[in-house]
Amino acid sequence: MMRLRFGAILGAVFSAVLVPAAMAQVPDAAPSTPVDEVVLPAFEPTRDEAVLEGFVDGVVEAHRRDHKTPAVSVSVVRKGQIVFAKAYGFADEETRDRATGTDTLFRIGSVSKTFIWTSVMMLQERGLIDLDADVNTYLKGVTIPDAFDAPVTMNDLMAHRAGFEDTFGVFTLSDETDMTLTEALNAHMPKRVHAPGTRSSYSNWGAALAAKIVEDIAGVSYETFLQDEILTPLSMTHTTLKGPKIMSEAQRAALAKGYSSRAGVYVDDEPLQIGPYAPAGAMSSSAGDMARWMLAHLGAGTHDGVQLMSPQTHALMLTRAFDDRPGGADMAHGFMSIPYHGVSTFGHGGATSSYLAYMVLVPELDLGIYVAQNSAGDNGLVGDLPRLVIDHVLGTSAEPARDDPAFEEKAASFAGNYLANRRSFSGFEKLFALSSVIKVAPAKGGALTVAGGGKVFHYAPLPGAADTFEDSSGRRIVFGRGAQGHVTHFSDGSGVHSFEKVGAMGSPETLKLAIGFALLFAVTTLLGAWRRVGRKAANATGIWLGRAGFAAAVIVVIFIVMLFLVLVELSNASATSMLTYPPASVAGLRMVGYGVLAAGLAGIVSLWTAWRTSGWGIWRKLHHSLFALSLAALTVMLVIWKVVFSATV
Repeated sequence: MMRLRFGAILGAVFSAVLVPAAMAQVPDAAPSTPVDEVVLPAFEPTRDEAVLEGFVDGVVEAHRRDHKTPAVSVSVVRKGQIVFAKAYGFADEETRDRATGTDTLFRIGSVSKTFIWTSVMMLQERGLIDLDADVNTYLKGVTIPDAFDAPVTMNDLMAHRAGFEDTFGVFTLSDETDMTLTEALNAHMPKRVHAPGTRSSYSNWGAALAAKIVEDIAGVSYETFLQDEILTPLSMTHTTLKGPKIMSEAQRAALAKGYSSRAGVYVDDEPLQIGPYAPAGAMSSSAGDMARWMLAHLGAGTHDGVQLMSPQTHALMLTRAFDDRPGGADMAHGFMSIPYHGVSTFGHGGATSSYLAYMVLVPELDLGIYVAQNSAGDNGLVGDLPRLVIDHVLGTSAEPARDDPAFEEKAASFAGNYLANRRSFSGFEKLFALSSVIKVAPAKGGALTVAGGGKVFHYAPLPGAADTFEDSSGRRIVFGRGAQGHVTHFSDGSGVHSFEKVGAMGSPETLKLAIGFALLFAVTTLLGAWRRVGRKAANATGIWLGRAGFAAAVIVVIFIVMLFLVLVELSNASATSMLTYPPASVAGLRMVGYGVLAAGLAGIVSLWTAWRTSGWGIWRKLHHSLFALSLAALTVMLVIWKVVFSATV
């Protein structure tokens, strides 16, 4: 998310599909403060592992050269040992301080969530959590409302299938706020919009809720549990949950500076702040510490004599709780479970303003890869490096699925417009889905094209896997069907997002069409008024209706101009400006939206009078009627898209 752009948030969703208060206050724990240097365990690489390191060096340096990425942090573990943990480039472009794999911190974003889910499984092993129980059983001070005659369970949360709408409240709190996690969860509680288990929809709020459950069961803050139960035992001394604003001086000095790209030049960026939602994405770590984290999970919950959980519990953690898309990506108790070139991978990605990170585990190869960078100008390296390393270790790439001519006659049933389920359904923010349409269309030869975010990808049907499709890079999408057997949605290649097939009334294209027609008739109404200046009106009723039409046209033009400006403003929103969200422009737009609503209702009411007593000619009556109908259509769209009769979230 460059400068936390809303467009970049949507772009991150497309990438996953198409390409892949403060908490209870505790003092800084000494073990989490970086020291000058940490010596990694001695490891004598074999020839193959030395070649692997050279391969990674080449990939990273080529990417840095092409994209001028300031710094990259990488660790690779294999066969129970750290092959290497290193960094490339500069932690600070101005001072030219080099980043290192041992003591330079990079923000890991949502990779932080793997620590939440590991904490949950540790408590599950102790008999303190039933993964299938109503989470309200464990929560204190927060209650999930009833809906769909089904409770939300921990299994739902761990699979991002709780059915919550998205909320931007996560990004509106300063790290220095006094608001507690309990207060934040209540303040930004999203509506339940899907029955639990039926749709994958990534939820930062849901992950933070799980951290709250850890707190309520353990009786200590999540940060304390994390430090005492995981970080300290694993000697992860270069890892912290605190955001840059509240880090210790030593931690802040060790953090690679974050950069954003402007006109091809990297400049200092503002750190993303999420306050009490820190468990869901505020962690920073070094390549060496992340190597230890990967070894703990590749070791079935144990590393260097420290056991976080038993092999049996860890095996459960890497098992999917849902079985509706075995050939595609899903979640395995908090880890993205993604089949790739004949092996099963488990991992998680993360993005916080100007940092990107990705961690991938391949138990079948006893292999783990972690990569992070301190800029979000390009996500190609973070997305591609783990796959390239896996291919390198495998020594060959699997044949991708091929087009099937027999599929051509079935392809039309998959075609349509799809919207991400990770969005607001009840608030004004639903409007942001205007730019998130994904179009699925038949491809000649027996395949599908999937287009969104300015990119188009080709997916061929995967043999032996119903409604499952694969692109040339091995990424898969899986379509779901409703009770009548019709295609209703598809799930992406990350396992955490799904996209709903929408009809005409729910399509952004219909809203854009309504806006276009309303603008057309508003402009022609204004031009007509200008052309009639100085002419004598037919009667008083005609004068009154003409003035009302002129006022309605002005309101429509103002609304559309404000809508454009608001969307531009929010697409460039920074981490700092999000702390005062929503901006005044949003309130202004919504007020003008109510003006459009009033104009639309008045236009419909005026039709009888216009035709009976206005004294107008037939063409002006027709124009007035079409303008009134376009206003009515726009009004309906504004209600559907929550511009009016809604709150911000």
